[in-house]
Amino acid sequence: MAKVATLPKTMPSPETGETLRRGVRPVQVTYKGRSTPVDLPGYYPKGGGDGVHVGNDMCAVDHALRMLKEKVDGGNGQQSC
Repeated sequence: MAKVATLPKTMPSPETGETLRRGVRPVQVTYKGRSTPVDLPGYYPKGGGDGVHVGNDMCAVDHALRMLKEKVDGGNGQQSC
């Protein structure tokens, strides 16, 4: 069984130096006019603003996009994460 690394609760923003906190934010993934909501993990600033995504954070978006493509275009929905 592969060991999963534990991510720290905070990190400095590479752009501003502001402290970013580990959390989850909702995003919409859209493909050819169809959308689905996704809870995207990452490091986020207080309030709004862009986050930083590390490790497997983007797997949630990748999975949602694959499912939308399968619904719209057909296909097998193979996993990459």
